[in-house]
Amino acid sequence: MTAKPSHPLRRRLRPALAALALALAGLAAAGAPALAVDNGTLGIRPSNESDFFHLDLAPGAATDATAIVSNHTGAPVTLLTYPVDGQNTAQGTFAFAGQDDPAKGIGSWVHLDAGQVTVPANTDLPVHFRLTVPQGTPPGDYAGGLIIQAPPVQGKTTTVHDTAVRIDTVQRQGVRIYLKVDGTPVKSQSHGTLAWTQHGSDLDFTLPVTNTGNTILHPTADLDLTGWPENGAQAKFDTPEAVLPGATVDLHATLHNAPPAQTGTAEAKIASEAGTQDAAASVLYAPWLALGIALLALAAAAYAAFRLARFVRRARAALAQAAAAQSTGTWPAAPPAQGRTAQDGTAPTGRR
Repeated sequence: MTAKPSHPLRRRLRPALAALALALAGLAAAGAPALAVDNGTLGIRPSNESDFFHLDLAPGAATDATAIVSNHTGAPVTLLTYPVDGQNTAQGTFAFAGQDDPAKGIGSWVHLDAGQVTVPANTDLPVHFRLTVPQGTPPGDYAGGLIIQAPPVQGKTTTVHDTAVRIDTVQRQGVRIYLKVDGTPVKSQSHGTLAWTQHGSDLDFTLPVTNTGNTILHPTADLDLTGWPENGAQAKFDTPEAVLPGATVDLHATLHNAPPAQTGTAEAKIASEAGTQDAAASVLYAPWLALGIALLALAAAAYAAFRLARFVRRARAALAQAAAAQSTGTWPAAPPAQGRTAQDGTAPTGRR
């Protein structure tokens, strides 16, 4: 039995699609929040701290540190190792930048002896690195991480619209590096416009908060809704893990079971190490379509009532006039008949 040859276009697209899938998987890993540093198979941690690196240096200074890379499997594994900057997601969680993202801070200040390590089975391997703060670096808090990345895991090939598609998985983990560069700390923040949207019986509020200082902030925010018919409703905004200097996060709050119509004001109070700030927004909504239909129906009913009332008035006036004529014996005079002209052109004479 002869196997059916694959379509030429499919053969050309397969490597490209596989590469695309691999790239997408890598991007997904790059934007993923930085959570656990040990998944039971591979792990990375500081050698002298319980969770993350916490360093304090002056501009121009350097320090050596060691990370412990763990291989809990029964086979040796070769891992890529590289430093990256830290960043915030829009929701306020900590995340590592991608391997190919431009590094401006810790990602460019950490130096490793090698770009990959081979960890024997069931072994903890020390990985040494040096962090050097450039001269002239502004004071403040900086965040980044040291990444270990496993070889891609080939996924199952499937066919989608006559095209072979395979998604490969890239697994990477990292240990955070928090660095405080000596100098004067500046704690400040700003906020954007308090916005709201209605989703069914819920009111969703969004408030952008920006860290305009040079220290890490931990903002919280509360919401109050005043007006009519709802007055005094309260909600709490989601609390971000932390807001890095220069980062902007969106705080979210939801008022459940809101009334079908509301007019009033929403006020948000933001508190952090930088102090407190207030934001406000007008809230006005109603079931406009239903109100529009009701107003049209009311206008049609009012117009019909007006026409009916006018008809009744005219009918009553006519009946009153007829009744008055009957009681006096006089009736409205008929219009005069048109006179006839004689054939000789003289006017007709009345009968004597």
